[in-house]
Amino acid sequence: MKMKRWLGMIVLAAWLSVSSAHAQQPANHAAYPPPSPLSTNGLPDPPIEAFTAHPSGLSDWITYRRDCCEGKHGRITPLSTELYVFAGPTTPFGSMTLSRELTTGWSIGGGGRALFYNEPQTRAWVVDAHIINTNQWSSKRDTQFPVTIFRAGDKQVFGADGVPGVTVQSANRTMAGLGVGQEFYPWKPADYEGRKWRVGYDLGGRYGSLILTLNETRGIKDVAGGIYVGGHSKFECPWRNVMFHMGVRFEWSYTWSDVLQRSSDVQDISVLLSTGMRY
Repeated sequence: MKMKRWLGMIVLAAWLSVSSAHAQQPANHAAYPPPSPLSTNGLPDPPIEAFTAHPSGLSDWITYRRDCCEGKHGRITPLSTELYVFAGPTTPFGSMTLSRELTTGWSIGGGGRALFYNEPQTRAWVVDAHIINTNQWSSKRDTQFPVTIFRAGDKQVFGADGVPGVTVQSANRTMAGLGVGQEFYPWKPADYEGRKWRVGYDLGGRYGSLILTLNETRGIKDVAGGIYVGGHSKFECPWRNVMFHMGVRFEWSYTWSDVLQRSSDVQDISVLLSTGMRY
């Protein structure tokens, strides 16, 4: 009986201690921010920047309203990308071997550029990569060149033992180029939303192949390397989310080759019309 009495008193004491306990306040309750004020319609006000409107019709990538492509803190150094194609006449000149044997031909090509602007976007450093194909025809000088052509189990020698040398019919060059240069915006900066004008220059090197078509036998082929210097003038016009450009380019180039098994250099002046887009 005493055991039941003591057990009942223990249960009653435990119940009284639990009923008198209350929840402890969290130690870090002051770290929670107060709720956002409600607007007149009972919903939290959205952030102010959500209502910021950009008046430009161009995309944020064109107008450089983006968080990337920045230099040091507080300094904006935008990066732009450009794709282009070009075509125009190419005229050889000088006393080099193929410069004498060839006449005006045609060049066509295309490539891409990366433009690294300064902060006011009035000029930019440029890295350019492109491919160019030039086709030129004989000037009808009919100069004979001694050439030895090897075939499978056969050898043909021209220009020896009474056999006349070969004469050039046409030449075709396909070369990949890489260069650097600068762009300048004399009137309006690059991020101006209307039409603008820019000028620039670039220089670099090229490497590829040169194929000569001969009158007496099949064509012969050799590797070729060269350098170039060019300048251009372009007008830019915005359309939708890109910036289209069109202009003219003047270029000097020098190409080295031994396709005639001797010095077969050619020096050219090109006038190229170009068009493309920047984004």
